[in-house]
Amino acid sequence: MTIDNTKELPPEEARTRILNAAQTLFAAHGFNATTTKAIAEAAGVPGGLIFYYFPSKKALLASVLKERNVLIELSTVVETLRVSDPRTALMTLAVHYIESLRQHRELTAILLREFLSHREIAEQFHALREEHVALIASSIQKLLQGKCTSPAQQIQARARTFLYNLIVIGIIEEPPAPPHFIEEMVDILLGGLQLSVNA
Repeated sequence: MTIDNTKELPPEEARTRILNAAQTLFAAHGFNATTTKAIAEAAGVPGGLIFYYFPSKKALLASVLKERNVLIELSTVVETLRVSDPRTALMTLAVHYIESLRQHRELTAILLREFLSHREIAEQFHALREEHVALIASSIQKLLQGKCTSPAQQIQARARTFLYNLIVIGIIEEPPAPPHFIEEMVDILLGGLQLSVNA
């Protein structure tokens, strides 16, 4: 049987299998409707092994959301952007955000389903959102190379609007996302800061 074979699994592989199975089942059926038995069966591991790595099912859910955080790969995109033109750079960043959201549809489904029901998940969702807003805001400031004298709160507000629009496109729109919408959004975002940039 598959379960017998898991005794030979390296610990990290067993843990990854559990996370993968939990992510898929939580996205498909919801946290409350998914049993640890179902996760173990989908992962092909003994049921008790789940609690060896995760103290509770809720801790498993938190680990899925934390460890599969798209912010890590998006931070890499920001750090490796080699485009000097702010408009082009923000459009590139927007496209990467949308692609990441679409590639991680299971995580998006879990967040949308569970953050209303579980306070801890809501807190994790809000913290994640604020990290993304901060990343975008710092990207805007970096792209404008200190030329922008607009208040930090204004840049933060524009970064938040930018992020929310990307989330809506990534979750609701069917690919490909309309490029003109991204262009218009970036132009609006930069347009309100243009006077400061030219000052």
